[in-house]
Order: sequence, then structure tokens, then C-alpha cells
Amino acid sequence: MIKEYAFGLANRHHFGDIADIDKWAGMAQDTFMSLWDYDGHVTEYVKKNKTLSSYDGILYMPDEFILDVDGQNPENARQKAIGLTILLDDLCVPYQPYFSGTGFHLGIPGQAFRWKPCPDLHLKVKDELMSKGIYEYADSSVSDKTRLIRVVNTLNSKSKLWKIPLSKAELNGSIEEIEKLASGKRHTYEWITLECEPVFDVLSRKTKGSDKKFETVTLGRNPDPVWYPCIQKMLDGSPQGSRHQLALRIAAHLRWRYPEHVVRIIMEDWRERVDIKSHPFSKNEMDKIVTDCYEGHNGNGYNYGCSDVWMDKNCQSTCRLYKAKASQNTMDAASMEKELVEFLTRDHNPINIGTAYGGDYPVYPGEVVIIQAPPKSMKTMLLQNWVNTFKRNTYFLEMEMSPRQMWMRFVMINNKWNEEQLKEYYSQYSNGISKDFDWLTVDYSSCFAHELQKRIQMLPQKPEIVVVDHMGLFKSKRTDNNMKVEEVSQSLMELAIHNNIIVFAVSEITKSAYAEGMNIASAKGSFRIAYNANKVISVTPFKDSDNLIQMLKIESTANREKENLDVQLDVKGAIIG
Repeated sequence: MIKEYAFGLANRHHFGDIADIDKWAGMAQDTFMSLWDYDGHVTEYVKKNKTLSSYDGILYMPDEFILDVDGQNPENARQKAIGLTILLDDLCVPYQPYFSGTGFHLGIPGQAFRWKPCPDLHLKVKDELMSKGIYEYADSSVSDKTRLIRVVNTLNSKSKLWKIPLSKAELNGSIEEIEKLASGKRHTYEWITLECEPVFDVLSRKTKGSDKKFETVTLGRNPDPVWYPCIQKMLDGSPQGSRHQLALRIAAHLRWRYPEHVVRIIMEDWRERVDIKSHPFSKNEMDKIVTDCYEGHNGNGYNYGCSDVWMDKNCQSTCRLYKAKASQNTMDAASMEKELVEFLTRDHNPINIGTAYGGDYPVYPGEVVIIQAPPKSMKTMLLQNWVNTFKRNTYFLEMEMSPRQMWMRFVMINNKWNEEQLKEYYSQYSNGISKDFDWLTVDYSSCFAHELQKRIQMLPQKPEIVVVDHMGLFKSKRTDNNMKVEEVSQSLMELAIHNNIIVFAVSEITKSAYAEGMNIASAKGSFRIAYNANKVISVTPFKDSDNLIQMLKIESTANREKENLDVQLDVKGAIIG
């Protein structure tokens, strides 16, 4: 196979063997290679036409297909790249991350594609990746027939940084650390193995003269690119007597995947296939079903999970969710007794919030604790005091405060300093305190709640405590705030149980709670938050005549265990206790 190589975008049409890539690695100039592989026809074409433009030859899938992720700035591009890794993980496609000098590349194996050489391979691949949601994150134009990709370990003249490979953990780190790594070549690196079964099928894709009603569609709201086997089974056929029920589930799934007009096309095609003269299924009936999917459930639309009776009837063991679903099994009395005995005899290594206050309020791994409080009530500082006391491996998702503010508080809390003492120290020293915080990782970037699992997996060491500040700042495709926070609270509970970690999550309170006082349903957004938590702690601030907080009242509003928490804490600078 043959690659095109270019040294700067103007110096193109250098052709060589695929193995020549290694020859150009290390070049201190812009060095590119073709995305696609070619055969000998490419050199004949360029010799005749003096250009590769409008090349009509056959394309071949490279061993590593590059997805290009750019953004408004490197940090924005990094966030998009992380989103793409989550999608690829869902699709069971391995990937090798790269920093390109300005943005990011994700290399995926050519084995992930079921393909054959053809002149329009680039169009078929683009169409398939579009349907899977890949180009929600990556630049679709990079799949063009004559596209060039920067060679690894070569200099990006624009940024003066190098294209380098990254580990998954490094991609999930800070952009500053990545750019530091990219200040030079990176020849010593443990490459990620890119092997997988075919996921993307381009053999059946048509690009010309297609008789399909639609070819490529844009994703609708809250896209879920994974095609679940249960939905596929429902689409393949529907027994008489269940058509309406299955139609409702199929349409409810598709509405998160495609725009409404595309959903109606798919459902009408399905209706025609299952319609029979003896028991007709009219177009009007189908139109109503699709409309109900969007407008039902008080305008929020229908959404059916694995526990739904019809979804369960069509469940397939090949689904990526099957294992998790199967683990949620029924238990007999003996099994429940065994689990209780194991719990009572096992060292759970809890943290005890009440110890510092002369009480007993343990929090166990696998639990979610909601901290509900009004704005500007020092709830974040309270949590900083707690985690500094425990000094367990902590992942702190801070989506509101700046790194400067967070670090200043942590230093003052840890050293029992006031602001003047902190300033005095840093007037003499530029470092020295960070060594005391090897247990702490702070993430300042917002994300979707379900992305937390991925971020935790990428950390060098699994955290024991996760702090979320605050729940309302998560990204979401939900337009209804109640549904958003319920989705977030469910994700946090799953995170705690799945990883056996403690989750503290901050929630602001409703307007009525200001006037009437806080209770189990005071969290802003939905009373369902409390039901998806093991404990709810209310924080009430008390201010002096200068409107400065002098005291916090901390009380347990809800607890599934017997322990209670009801204390008043003095506030002295950053110290609460």
C-alpha cells in the first residue's frame, strides 16, 4: 500500500510505502500523510493530472483511522475528545489519543470497520460514522478522499508544539500538562493496543443510486448512538397483539437518536411491514403513537428502560447492558441474610462526620450524601474542611469556583491560617505546601453526569470520595430541570454503588425552602433527589449585622440509618468547626 506524504501543505505528492511513516517521525516541521491508503494507480494519476484533486482511484482502509477533534481552544477540544472517548467505549472501539499541537486526534483500528476497497469508501465510512454519532465530536471533513493527517512526533509550526501520543489518563488531565509534554518529541511511549471486532459496517452502505428513503441523518436531542439489540429485535418483527406496545418502545428509543421527521419515516416503514389486512395498523394510529412519544408524560416524552416489561421480553444477552441488568437479580431470604452478615462483619472503612463534633454520623462507601443549602452559604468550604480532615483519595468536581480560590481555601484550612498568613508565606515561597495534598484531585470542567464514571476510570488512583459542586451545573440534554436533576441524582447513586465510593453532592434549595425552612424535599429541581440519596444534610447560615456568616447549623434532614447530625459550627475565616 502507498501513502501520500507532504512537508507543509504546499509541498505535496510525495508517495512512499506505509512503513515510511517511521522515517518522517521526528521532523521539526509540518509533516503530513494521507488518511487513506492507495494502490499504484495514485502515482499514475498524479503524473498525468499534476494534482490529486478529484482522484478517482480505489481507497483502502488504513491500519489506524484518525478522528480529528478541534475546538474553540485546546481545552474545549480536549473536552470534546473526552466526550468522543466515552462514545467509543460504549461502542467497544479501542482508541489511541494524540495531541496534534492545537487539537486532538483519536486513532481507531481499521479492524473496527467491515469494508472492502472501493472508490467511494470515504463516503461510506463518513455515512456510517455519522449514524453512530462520531461526528457529533469529530470533524467529518477529515474523512475526505485526499485528506492529510499530521505525522506523530512532528512539529506543529502554528503552536510550536509537537504531535505526540497520550495515555487515556493524560488526556483526562489538564491541558497545561499536555502542552508541557508536547514541548518536545515523545519517542518513548507505551502504545495502546488497537484490536477489536468490526463495529462499523460500510459494506451495506450505498452512496449512489440508493433506493433508501434516507441515507444520512443528523442526530436529534440527547443522542444515544448505541443500537440496542432489544430495539433491533422489535424492528425485525412484531407478533400480532403487541404491535402498538412495541411501536411505542421503538419510537421512544428512536426519538433520542434521530430528529422527529426521521423517526416518523422509520416508524411508517415499520408499520407497512407489520400491517396485515385482517388486523390493520393504520397510518393515523402510528402518527398518534409517535406524537405521544414526544408529548406524553406531561410533555417530557416517554422513555423506557431495561426494567420495562416489553423491553425485558426482547432483551438479548449480546447487549452491553445485559450484564449490569442481570446483576440486579432477585434474592431469596437466605441470600439476603448472607448479605447482611457480610455487611455486619466486614470492615467498611466509613468516614465519620460526627466524630469532630462529638457525635456519630458515619458515611459508608457506596452511599450518596446530598448537601442542600442556599447560595453563598459556605457549603463548598464546609466540604473542603471535611475532606481535608479525612485526607482520603478525593476527586473534587468543582464547577463554580476558580482554582485560585479553591487552593487558597485548602491551604488556609490545612494550616489553620488566615488570609494574611497565607499571603506572608507565598511572599517568601513559591511552593512547598502541595506535597501535603497528594490525596486530592480537583476537576474544574463541567460534564454530563454519566461521564463521571469515565473520568474516575482515567485517574491514576481510584478515589474513595467524590465531591460534586454542584448538581445543577452538570451538562444535560434535558430541557426540563426536574428531569435533569433526577437524571443527575440517579447517575450519582449508580456511580457510588458501582465503584463502592462515597459521593458528596451539593444542591441548592427551592425558593419556598428559604421562607419555610428545609426538609427532605427542599433540594432545587426535584424531590426525587432525596430518594436517590442515602443521606441528606441541610446547611443553614447565620449572619451578623455586617451580613457576614458567623455560624452554620448542620443537621441531618434524612438518613436511612439511625444516626443523627445536629450541630452549630463557628466560622473563622476558612475554618469551620
